Amino acid sequence: MPRKKIFILLASLLGTLVLLLCLAPLLVAGGLRLWAARVGQREGLSIELGKITAPLLRPVVIEKIRVVSQPNAPFGVAMESGRVELDLNLAALFSNTRGRLLHSLTVDALSVDLREKSPAPASSARFAWRFAADLLADSFKISAAQLHVENGETVVDLKNGTLSGAQIEAGIFTAEKLTVDSPWLRKTFFSLRGATSWQESRLTLGALSLARGLDLDAISIDLSHIAESRIDLEMALDAFGGKLRARVSSDDRGARRIWDVAGSASEISLAQMSEALDWTDRANGSLRASRFTFRGEATNLSEATASVWAEVTGLTWRDRTADTIMVGASLYNREVEIEQLYVKQRNNQLTLTGEFVLPQHWADLLRPDFRGNISASINDLGDFARLFGASPSDFAGKIAINGSVNARDRKVGGTLDLSGNGLLFFRAPVESLNAKLTFKESRLEIERVELKQKNDSFQGKASIDLAGERQYSGSFNSSISEMTQYAGFLPEAFAAARLGGRLELNWTGSGNNSAHSGTFSARGRELHPQSSTLVPFDAEFEGDYSADNIFFRQFHLSNPHAGFSAFVTVAKDYFQLQTLRLDVNGKPKLQGNVFIPVSLSKLLARSGWQAALSDDPNFDLDVTLDPMDLAEFAAAVTTRPSLSGQAAGKLELYGIPASLEGRSEIHLHDFAWENARRVTADLDAGLAAGTFSVKANATAGSSDPVTLEGAIPLRLQKRESSYGLNTEGPISATLSFPAVFLGRLPRFLTAGIFDDGILSGQLAISNSLGQPRILGDVHLIDGQFGVGASLSAQVTFAGPAATIEFVQLKQSATHVFARGEIDFQDLNAVALKLFPSARLLDASGLDPGDCVADFAFSSSAPKFVSPQPVERIDLHGSLFAAPWTISLTQDPTADTEAPASSPRTFPFCWDEQAHGKTLTLRAAPVTFP
Repeated sequence: MPRKKIFILLASLLGTLVLLLCLAPLLVAGGLRLWAARVGQREGLSIELGKITAPLLRPVVIEKIRVVSQPNAPFGVAMESGRVELDLNLAALFSNTRGRLLHSLTVDALSVDLREKSPAPASSARFAWRFAADLLADSFKISAAQLHVENGETVVDLKNGTLSGAQIEAGIFTAEKLTVDSPWLRKTFFSLRGATSWQESRLTLGALSLARGLDLDAISIDLSHIAESRIDLEMALDAFGGKLRARVSSDDRGARRIWDVAGSASEISLAQMSEALDWTDRANGSLRASRFTFRGEATNLSEATASVWAEVTGLTWRDRTADTIMVGASLYNREVEIEQLYVKQRNNQLTLTGEFVLPQHWADLLRPDFRGNISASINDLGDFARLFGASPSDFAGKIAINGSVNARDRKVGGTLDLSGNGLLFFRAPVESLNAKLTFKESRLEIERVELKQKNDSFQGKASIDLAGERQYSGSFNSSISEMTQYAGFLPEAFAAARLGGRLELNWTGSGNNSAHSGTFSARGRELHPQSSTLVPFDAEFEGDYSADNIFFRQFHLSNPHAGFSAFVTVAKDYFQLQTLRLDVNGKPKLQGNVFIPVSLSKLLARSGWQAALSDDPNFDLDVTLDPMDLAEFAAAVTTRPSLSGQAAGKLELYGIPASLEGRSEIHLHDFAWENARRVTADLDAGLAAGTFSVKANATAGSSDPVTLEGAIPLRLQKRESSYGLNTEGPISATLSFPAVFLGRLPRFLTAGIFDDGILSGQLAISNSLGQPRILGDVHLIDGQFGVGASLSAQVTFAGPAATIEFVQLKQSATHVFARGEIDFQDLNAVALKLFPSARLLDASGLDPGDCVADFAFSSSAPKFVSPQPVERIDLHGSLFAAPWTISLTQDPTADTEAPASSPRTFPFCWDEQAHGKTLTLRAAPVTFP
């Protein structure tokens, strides 16, 4: 080749090389962005790269990088770093046989947030394993790392972590704080420091002290197959005086992730563990030895294999103790084999062995396939019950259990014998217990159950079909000489009454999944609630029951001076009392019949009486109360009579909701509760054609009679899911109370609000209940309440509004006058406004969100509170529902540095558990002569 051509070729190559070297930074930056886009599309990631600096023959610097997973990824991943430095292996970009893509990787200010999505997305993508493999470098350093990992109820947080590694030298791991929060462990580790080794894609971390008694010898993670989503981990711990070793590997098998776990533990001190991990309740004892294995999917136990064996000695936790607990079990081909469950506790021993086949479907839980043998010798039932969390004072005695049970193809066989003596169950004494249970194919035969305690006894037997319609039949009888001894067996609602006395019970019944029937009887003698003043009484109940009906042939409560009887029917859609009768000292006082089309089950479920009505209700009530001396009645039923006076009345109600009719009369003469002042009242009311007419008067003490007379629209009306009261229509009523002396009223009428004062007025009500029109006046003169406080007021009603002519409040040296108005055109949005005649200051110090529980007026403000001037007080709410609110409007003309603002509004506290505050208004003190 001529020299000239060779020179031209060399010059061209040299020029091309120079051009490539000049364009290298641009080519590298563009290549990285192209790589990020390609990898992001392949792995389902969004990769954002900031400014890229690519100096010639020097590492590439990326000022900011952010990686976020796509919505259909199984894990939510968000990674961000302020600065990443990459030393690229350019040869590896063109050949897969020339090492990793990165010679070195340096990451500053790394933030990682990793959360498992539950439930997983329907079209879940694979985790970005290949992207993780691309980030592996020959040497690396990560500093100022923040890590947050969530997996179900487990949360791990790492703060200010540093991790480095290199092929030729040891690296370091440090962390300012590591927090683990899970159902089994809540612990924070501080100032962690250890050494790392990075050889052949295996990262080893060791010489790390986590806490006192817990040292990590080494944890090794093999990342050589991470691109194929396989990770291998080996761990060795010096844990609380013992050793813990574990090996974990995980890889994908198509759409499944298979886990292979094996480990062992020995001589681990529970005392050191509870102290190091800050358990609330310290434990003692030792995990002497343990082995465990698992292989399969974590979410598919039916195809997994597993085994566990553990021995705990000298266990003490809280007040629970056990000498030895041994557990051995394995899982294979959906079959769980309990090789041994052995509990040794002083004089108590329990041994359980058996096999159980995991069901393929949830419905198969009702027809299990299992076999089991149990042998127990419990000589101290209280101590044994304490081991399982029960109170040892509720249990005592000796009990023995022996037997075996097996089930296959819906056929059950086996026997179980129980015997005991000197027992205490839920603080109820039992001298002896004998029971025998026999399993025959698909039936459970309770051949006998016998409990005896002195003169008390319980005997029963039953036959139960465990398959098909679950047919059963059985009977029991019981005789109890004193019920209070067996309060622990009763439901909480009945146990709280602490009912004493003798009781005999008998029951015989049968049924299946859809129908039940039987007979019952109960006879009680000298029954008496322990905390009640009721005279001891006898009770006799006899009846039959079926799926939708309970009929009491006999329902009788009586004592030597009083008796109540009726034929009672409790049906699905109604409640009936026939031939109802109350006798006092041998004379009939209350008689009648009651038929109420209400479901008691819905009523007890607090659904409201309207929702508890049947679909086609028909009422029929006819009850008459003959003149009765209330003092005589109280003396007949209580040991401390608290009633006096005379009472008589009659109640009639019949018909369907659309045309209910009825009449009632109630007469009280000199009625008194305990030592309260006497009240005389008469009520005459009727219901016809959807109108409730009432005429009533009442007199208390020396007050003038209070009279009410009117006609109110009232009818039941069918609605979508229940019945409701329809009150649409004209109303006409008058209420007159010329002079009521508040201090002379019974406290059960005033609730102790006013100790003295005179209330008078006369009101005429018309228009409708929803939008009433009221005419008249109400006066309150010197109403005494609280300590040294009194209230006087006059209100004039004029149609749908009222004027508060004046309000005068006196309390100690405070004297407040105000006027106002009330708007009740809509009873669901009543508005009351008060305008103080003198400046008031809000000295409450209430914050937004506080609720008002009480009022107070003061002549001085509390310390640390800056009073705010008040021009107007507003109250808003519904007459039929809570909550109400109070608003304080600031005086815009007040001489204050604070700018005028919108009204401050606070709700009243209607919840008894709410922590309400007192609204304190400050007024200038007034000196009275």
